[in-house]
Amino acid sequence: MEGNLKFFAKSLLFASLLFVCCQQPRNENSVHDLMVGVSVVDMTPPIGYPVHKVTSDGVLDPLEIKAMVFEQGEHVGALVMVDLFYMPLELSDLVRTLAAEKTGIPVPNICLAATHTHADPTCYDEIEEYTLKINAHEFIEKEEYVYVEQLVQKIVTSIFEAQAKLKPVVLKSGMVHVDGLSFNRRHLMTDGTVRMNGGFLNPAIIRTVGPIDPELGILLFEDKLDKKAFVSFTTFAMQLATIGSTTKFSSDFPYFLEQGLQQHFGSGFLSVFGEGPSADVNHWDITQPGPQIGYEDATSKVGEKLAAAFLQNLSALERNNNESLMIDNKIVGLPLQSYSSMDLEWAINHKDSTISSLVTARINKIRSLHKLREKYGDVIPMEIQVFAFNDETAIVTLPGQIFVELGLELKSKSPFKNTLVLTLANSHEETIPLRKAFPEGSYEIIYSLIESGGGEM
Repeated sequence: MEGNLKFFAKSLLFASLLFVCCQQPRNENSVHDLMVGVSVVDMTPPIGYPVHKVTSDGVLDPLEIKAMVFEQGEHVGALVMVDLFYMPLELSDLVRTLAAEKTGIPVPNICLAATHTHADPTCYDEIEEYTLKINAHEFIEKEEYVYVEQLVQKIVTSIFEAQAKLKPVVLKSGMVHVDGLSFNRRHLMTDGTVRMNGGFLNPAIIRTVGPIDPELGILLFEDKLDKKAFVSFTTFAMQLATIGSTTKFSSDFPYFLEQGLQQHFGSGFLSVFGEGPSADVNHWDITQPGPQIGYEDATSKVGEKLAAAFLQNLSALERNNNESLMIDNKIVGLPLQSYSSMDLEWAINHKDSTISSLVTARINKIRSLHKLREKYGDVIPMEIQVFAFNDETAIVTLPGQIFVELGLELKSKSPFKNTLVLTLANSHEETIPLRKAFPEGSYEIIYSLIESGGGEM
């Protein structure tokens, strides 16, 4: 069975990526310019609205929706980054449908992804309730779900506005190494266990059990007429969790990345950032003293370092003269984890509020699995999208929080020299580990709903 899964995983990976190159001649679009339009819309909630599950009392920097629309000939697609912790499937389905109706962009060619900021608006229960009522055509009171209704409208509007600003571009792309910024957070301890964030300067840590991906993926778009860069899309495999506990909204370090790039390109420059595969990677260097969190002490420094690496390597970004936009998507069925009837009864009836956070996570996990199995059965559909811009450059979008090893494997097998892997796209919050991590256990496994081997698939 495992051999079949390995064969299927490899076949699917190559099919998903190579289909983009092979479904029709790559020079079909060569007579058309690659067009790009962008927009940015503020989505910061009013003060008092929950921020990461606590009441907010301020704003460190604005939360935003950043939309990019790509068009060449008959091919058109949209990529939207939203300053949320994750992208609920209910929100994604509703927005993509409404945006397709308003813009004519096909639903499979629209990607909504969360930046994974940990200073996000806690609107997820509200989103679920709102979309349930919308889908059931139920009446919604004017004062109900105000923020979520505005959020839906703003995301749709961002795509429409970006489409209205399409203009011919020149694309430059590349991968830049940024060292000393990201660290694998899974540590093998002297007692034989694997622990997430084993502790600063902890002598009980033997080593990390996984790698990092130090590459900052860069797409830089210049206006073809005035030769000025006006937008970039970047990915980096590190969690947006640099602030720590906060009562203020923030987009985390991408804000400072944009500030740094605007100092070079101008105040109107738009930096669109997406989190790469980093379910097991953060910014904590455990060989140094902690706590290594805070807006000034960590967030700003991370963003500034990424901006510096970007700008220092501008001359290394390559221009490919064979732009040929192609977009594809695939649905992959991943097996859900199992649980017993005894587990379910316990999870449904448990009332003790004094239990640990990990036990609470286990309860929520069983409830979530039960809900998903009632909807999908044993296999949950996951969507992969590919935005290919030329023979060398593509964005691959994946749902959930992906282990960095899986992202590295995908990039090594990709037919595109510059493969930017974007996570938390279109659906799914939980981690998607690699097979070897399941027997190791720890936090990321507790918060996974996918069966072992699902990440490789």
